[in-house]
Amino acid sequence: MFRIMRLLVMFDLPMKTSANRRRYQRFRKFLIRNGYSMVQYSVYSKIIMNSSVLKYQKKKLYENIPPKGHVLTLVVTEKQFNNIEVLSGEENRSNQEQSTKRMIEL
Repeated sequence: MFRIMRLLVMFDLPMKTSANRRRYQRFRKFLIRNGYSMVQYSVYSKIIMNSSVLKYQKKKLYENIPPKGHVLTLVVTEKQFNNIEVLSGEENRSNQEQSTKRMIEL
């Protein structure tokens, strides 16, 4: 059975020095260039179509992890991801951004 998944990347990187801030920005830009969307600060997600893409994405993450700090990954099904409840007074992100309806399959 084919299941669309989400790869969640959560990170806590040091920001005390200018070198640390550069590494943080480099990692964040890597995520954005590779199709990740920000869920909230230091939490990004990407739609994953199959297990080989997941394996490739994890390999690329490992190659780009800054030398200090922590990076965690979590894989959830798209159905589980869509069950996220936003518990805030104001919705800050568009529903379009988080939906697979805008996806184009080639």
